[in-house]
Formats: sequence, C-alpha cells, structure tokens
Amino acid sequence: MDVDKILSQLTLEEKVALTAGVDTWRTAAIERLGVPSITTSDGPHGIRGTSFFNGAPAALLPSATGMGATFDTEVMEQVGDLLGKEARARNIHAFLGPTVCIQRSPLIGRGFEAFGEDPVMSGNIAAALINGMQKHKVGAIIKHYAAHDQSAWSIEDNCIISQRALREVHLLPFHIAANKSKPWGFMTSYNKINGTHVAEHHQLLEEILRQDWGWKGLVMSDWGGTYSTSEAINAGLDLEMPGPTKWRGNILTWAVNSRKVPMAALDARVRNMLEFINKVKPEMPDASDLPQNDEQSQALVRKVAAESIVLLKNDKKILPLDKKSGRKFGLIGPHWQLPAISGGGSADLVPYYISKPFDAFTKAVGQDVPLRVGCYTHRFAPLLTSGLTIPSTSDAGLILEWFSTDPSDDPSAKVLATTTTKETYMFLADSLPPNLPSQWYLRVRTTLTAEKTTTFRIGLCVIGKGKLSFAGKQVIDLWSSQPEKTGDTPMFNAASSEVRADVELKEGEKYDIEIVVVNKGLEKAVGAMPTGGVRLGGYEVVDEDKALEDAVALAKEVEVPIVLTGLSSDWEYEGSDRTGLGLPGRTDELIARVAKANPNTVVVTQAGSPIAMPWLEDVGTLVHAWFGGQETGRALVDVLFGDVNPCGKLSQTFPKRLEDTPAFLTFGKADANLHYGEGVFVGYRYHEKVDRPPLFYFGHGLSYSQFEYSNLVVPEKWEANAEHVLKIKVAIKNAGERPGKEVVQVYISDPKSKVIRPKKELKAFKKVDVEAGETKTVEIELDKYAVSFWDEEVEKWLAEKGAFEVVIAKSADPTAEVLRKEFTLAESFTWSGA
Repeated sequence: MDVDKILSQLTLEEKVALTAGVDTWRTAAIERLGVPSITTSDGPHGIRGTSFFNGAPAALLPSATGMGATFDTEVMEQVGDLLGKEARARNIHAFLGPTVCIQRSPLIGRGFEAFGEDPVMSGNIAAALINGMQKHKVGAIIKHYAAHDQSAWSIEDNCIISQRALREVHLLPFHIAANKSKPWGFMTSYNKINGTHVAEHHQLLEEILRQDWGWKGLVMSDWGGTYSTSEAINAGLDLEMPGPTKWRGNILTWAVNSRKVPMAALDARVRNMLEFINKVKPEMPDASDLPQNDEQSQALVRKVAAESIVLLKNDKKILPLDKKSGRKFGLIGPHWQLPAISGGGSADLVPYYISKPFDAFTKAVGQDVPLRVGCYTHRFAPLLTSGLTIPSTSDAGLILEWFSTDPSDDPSAKVLATTTTKETYMFLADSLPPNLPSQWYLRVRTTLTAEKTTTFRIGLCVIGKGKLSFAGKQVIDLWSSQPEKTGDTPMFNAASSEVRADVELKEGEKYDIEIVVVNKGLEKAVGAMPTGGVRLGGYEVVDEDKALEDAVALAKEVEVPIVLTGLSSDWEYEGSDRTGLGLPGRTDELIARVAKANPNTVVVTQAGSPIAMPWLEDVGTLVHAWFGGQETGRALVDVLFGDVNPCGKLSQTFPKRLEDTPAFLTFGKADANLHYGEGVFVGYRYHEKVDRPPLFYFGHGLSYSQFEYSNLVVPEKWEANAEHVLKIKVAIKNAGERPGKEVVQVYISDPKSKVIRPKKELKAFKKVDVEAGETKTVEIELDKYAVSFWDEEVEKWLAEKGAFEVVIAKSADPTAEVLRKEFTLAESFTWSGA
C-alpha cells in the first residue's frame, strides 16, 4: 500500500474515519482506496479475540508477574512467537500488550498484568516477547504508557511524578522495549501525569516518545481513554478506541475546518495508521490452518508455567518429593480443585483446557490422595460450571434468549435472538445479537443436576437489573432493588453486588434455574463498555470450623501435607484494587494450624502480586506459583516432584506488612491526586535504602541445585562516551547433583553521587542453563544507562564521573551479594535521546 499516494487521495471525512474505531475491536476501512480494517485483541496472557463472551478458546499463559519471574528472554521470545501464531490464525492484527507498568504498590488491581517492579527486567522481557510476536506481522501495542496505577476509576487519577522518577522508573521499560524491539504500537494509559491526561500529553507522545527516543509507530488510546478532540490529535494520539467514536467523526471534521486541528496534524495521525496497516498486512491469506493447541504449544505453556514458579523456602529439603517413595501425601486447600489460572478483566479468556493440580498430582503418584478443602478463599461464589445442561436436553450448558418485553410477565413474548453457552460469566459488552431494541430483556435457562445431597449456595451478580428462580421459585431479587455497593464487584466493577441464596439439593435430582435480566440502570465503569451481563456462581455450604478441623486431622495422619491456596481473579482484577495484603477468610489460620500439626508441611501460594505471610516462621517449605494459566496443575507437579528444577525468581518484593511498602502513605486518592512520593525508590530500592527487610526481596528464588560464582572480570575504566559498552564476565558453577538454571543478576552501585540514589539497581541479567558439576563463564554487556540517572537540572541523562561497583547477587537482598568489583568513569557525559 503506497501511503503517500493514498494519503493524497483521502477525503477529509475518510481521514477522520481512520483515526477512530468502528466497533469494539476494529478500525475503519476505506474500501474505495483498498485500505483494510485491522482487528485488535486483548492480551496480555493470551489471544482472547473479539468477544468477552462465548469467545474461541485460546492458550492461557501464566500471569505476567509469573512470566517476569522466569527472567528468561529466550523463552519469552518463544512466548511471543506462540502468541503471534495464535493471533494470525484468528485474523488478529494487533495484540494489546505486553503490559510493562511498574507496580509501585502491591495493591494495584492490575499488578498481575505487568512483568514486575524493576524497569530493566520488565523492559527486556517485553522486548523479547515483542520480537517473537512481530515476526508474524502481528503488531504489539505495548501498554499502558505510562504510570497506570490504581485500577479503580483510573480516568480521574492525576499521577504527580518527578521527571527523574518518570524517566528512570515508569518510562524506562517502555524506553528499553522501544530500543530493543521497536513495538509497532503504544497504548496510552487512562490517567493524567502531572495534570494532563496521557492521551493528550504532548511531552510524552511527541517530545519523549517520538523525538527523544526516535520511535515511529501508532499511538492508540485505551478503551474509553480519549478525553478530547483537538488536544489529543495535536498531542499525537493517532487512534481513538473503541468505536463508534465519541471525540472524532463530525467533531474532528469541524475542528479541522475551524483550524483548531491543522491538516498537517491530522495527516500525521493518518500516516501512522496507514503505516501500521502496512506492517501488519491484513491482506495476508487466511491463516486459520496454522497449528493451535498442538503438543509443541502445550509444552511451551507448561514450561513457562513451571519455570515461573519460585521456591521460596526449602529448609528441610523436603522438596523435591519422590513419586515412588511410598510416602503418604495429603492435599489441603481449595486451589487443588479450583486453581487460580488468571487475574480478571482484560486478561480474561477461555483457555483450551485447565490442568487441575489435584488431577495432575494423583496422576503423578498413580493413586488416590486424600483431599480436604480446609477453608474457602473466594470473594464471589465460584463460577457454576459443572452439572449444568440445557433444559430438556442432555447437552451441557445454558440457553440465552433475548426479548423486547419481560418474558416472566408475558409468556407469549417473541424471542428476538438465542444462543447457547457453557459459560456462566456473561460479560456482553461486545457480544450482543444485532438489531436488539435499546432496552432488551435476557432470559438465561439451565438445569442443574445435583452431584450430592447438600445445602448449596447460589450467587448472582448482574449488570442492569435481574432476578433468579430456582425450581420455579424466585430466590434472588436484583430487580426491584439492589443492595448498596459497599465494595468492588465483578465485571470491571460494573456489576451489582452479589446476592446469594441457599437451596437444598438431593443427589441425582434435577433443578431448573432461570435468570431474567434487563439492561436498565447500568453502572459506569472504566473501559468496560457495560451493556448488560450475568455472573452465576455456586458452592456447597460447609461448616468452616469442621472443614478446618478435618484439614488439621489429615495433616496429622500423613507424612507430607501440601497446602495449595491463595488469591484468584476474585481479588485481583481490572476495576478493583486490593485494600490489604492478607489472604482471604481463614486461610492464614489454616496454614498456621496445618504447619503446627505437621512440620513436613509444604505450602504453595497462588497470587499475581505480593501477599502477607504471618505464618512464615512456622513453615519450612514454601513455593509461590502465581496465576499459572492453563498448565497450572502439571507445571506445579513438575516442580514439586523435581521433573523441573525450580528456577523462578521473584519479580516483585514481598513485604512483611503493607506499612513497609514505599507507596504506603501515598497509595490512594486525595482529590484524585496520586503523589509518587517514593520517587525512584520503588520495590527493592526502597527496602534496602531504608533498611527495612521484606519477607523476600525481588530476585529471590531457590533451586534444587547449588550455584557458586567466581572470577568476576570487570574492566577498570569506562570510556567517557554514550556509545561505550562495558563487558563483564563471571563464572558460575552448578555444585548440585542435577541440571539447573540460574539467573545471573548484575546490579550497579554508585556510592557517591550528587543526587540520592538507590544503594544498587539491577542493570542486566541473564538466565543460564548449567549441568551438574559444570562451570560456565557468562558474558554480559552494560550500556550507558547502567551508569546514569536523569538530571532534572539539565533535563538530560547524566553519567557522572567517579567510581562505580558491579555487584553480582542472587537477589536484591543485601545479604545475597556474592561478588563485587569497582570500575571508574573518568569524565561525565550527558545525552537526551535514545
């Protein structure tokens, strides 16, 4: 496609059309000139496609914090390759990811979507993924540029950040990715930075991104994250999403005609759009025959999940377990049957399958293993998925029917549209049938076959108004009134509060469930496009005291009890931020009591972000497994039994308490202002600087092998120019009895500077595969950013003359340092570009 020729032939109206989406996921086409539409899809953990509801299954990778914990750029390039193939097979041209926002607080609701707290790690992991993806002509849209912080109502947030913290922490991962992978697109964040929304922030979009960094590509808004017409166009925002447009269209045409938007500015926006289309090549032949969900892809997802898992403690060397030892195991916790595979919101998708830990464990040992729930961890009733059939059939699922009037009042109401589903999370923003009236009614029907005789608790949330009947009797009313929302709710915080009702089930009996919803009284939500929705959950009512006692009794009976519990998408999701680090309900009590009952207890936690561990001193064996994706079960079992030698490293620091975190005093909104008072002291930088040890530092992670470092070679002098690269070498030996992987972490310390600096900062890393008994020499390059900081006086990067130290460490923990060597920079130098 000849961009210059097409640009000269476009009418004003056609140019304007190209700067906005036409629907939720697609951009405009100009058919007379052969300009095709492009299709986008959410990430960041898989290719969901163009539908939140009833979408095609896809590969579901671990949470980004888990992928960051691999510290493996080679594996992440393979992940990008997998995602690129899946995108092409679904005719997706733009992948809305990866996410590289730095988690200044562990409470951030979308923290699990980003790789970690360190900008160097995050930027390099992102660059690898992007390089793997874009070779398939799928454009990566790196996000959220920049400083996307609290998830709750983030459009109002004004992040007040110093220029130094902005450059060194919050922009740096984007900067690294722009240099090393050249992503074809950037997505702006919802928030303001220093008083101006990013979508209309000329300094960020033009001066820094395009001029300083020399980046060329498409800048698009987050969904609903455009707030103006002329300001956004003139600042450099190319594409407003989603469609139909709110700020472009006729308003933009008028702005051009009235010269509030120069034609040159509009042409620049359109040119970027056309060049992006050229890169992704929508005209490429249909690729639906590309392999999906094949053995190679499954193996890669399993590998990533296993290598993301972090062994935090192994004091008694209980791990790895022996499948053939004949030892008696006991499984405790709700996540054995309901694993946490992902956080919620834009990251949601239907995986090809879910490997349940219980199934994987019992298969590994070849026999039944006793299981006790101990206590529940859900916030909302777990999605009701098993035992449901379409009424009057044996087909699994539910039937949905749309009407123009309430079918409960009018039995003769005409069905306008119908579909079936196996999903009970029905977020309908992009999935409504065509030609519905502005106000519509949805009836959802299914038949529940009871698996056992018990008291069963049903939970319902709706977007709009709704009611639920069970066995012909209305038991939940969200129609005539709804309880006040005292906390965040599902579906981007757009749903009602959950209302629950207890019903009695008899094993083998069938019970009809009917839900009616009207899209009336919809809640507003950021980026969620609420148009109606249903969330149906259910669970067996248990005696909590008895459940705990049963778990403790099992722990006493077996040789090795294994507790698997933690958070889930109930607690970490878009539209909501956590209020504390604690585990839900009585989970801490469960872990403490089981550990006291049996000192061989193994605890496995799942969470996309840091959690508190008040029982830590009483637990000798501890594993953190993030949100594990579709291979959660097999990956965990691979690590527990030693089929995979654990090699994950924490991508975030785990604090002892919330009060110890750098953003504790400033996380929250004061008149919608978010003061980044911690400056550059995010994560481990803060804990080391103020001498406030956390539970576990960034970069911590044990292995079943032991690694020894030696022979650190560092040139004595750094040449005083911006193009110089310092090459260092270090030897690493696997002193263990099995092959393993270790992350060589290279930190730089600047002991004397004109500004207050962290005691050390990660500046490079490399994952190394080392055979038992083998010694490898690893060479790592350090660039000018390893010896520089952003000088606010001259508004440039400054590499300041003086002595620096290379620190090789097994984590950011000061006690984990293994080698240190000094080098000098003879003369200072500055720069402002890439």
